[in-house]
Amino acid sequence: MRWSSRATTAEPQALPLGPYRRVFSVPTEPASVHQARVSTQAALAEWEVAPGSALVDAVLLVVSELFTNAVRHTHHRSPSAQVVITVGADHLVVGVADRDPHMPPTTRTDAGEGLRTVVDLAKLYGGGVAVAPVKHGGKIIFVHFRCPKPLPPTMHRSSCDLGLQLPVYACAPLPDHA
Repeated sequence: MRWSSRATTAEPQALPLGPYRRVFSVPTEPASVHQARVSTQAALAEWEVAPGSALVDAVLLVVSELFTNAVRHTHHRSPSAQVVITVGADHLVVGVADRDPHMPPTTRTDAGEGLRTVVDLAKLYGGGVAVAPVKHGGKIIFVHFRCPKPLPPTMHRSSCDLGLQLPVYACAPLPDHA
């Protein structure tokens, strides 16, 4: 999948894979925005992804924005939405999938205020936003954060690592190349 600030129709299977992946479903109700955020924060903390960092704050804001959009715009077609988190050595990708087929614009000039914030945060971290259709007739909005300067890995065990010792990385924003 080519990451940009434009919508794409690429298949979600092109999502970069990493040693860590979590998918969870949350009802599309206003009170569930907090649940999506807390569940995301718990996964990132479990994987020791830059605890207390600006990156984690940015990812949590993105999840809140995307899930709020799912609640506001798709609750009539999608009783729940799925949050997908993938972390690899040099990237972190978060996505929110729902059953509404409407593909929102993801360019900064065409997106609503919340999606503009999402596009800006992804750009700050050298990533982008992509929208792709999913099999059930809905869509998934992916937000990619690049992690250009991984810290030396620390070794730990995770419930999802099948007994393997996997590295943990921290990410920092890319410098502005304006």
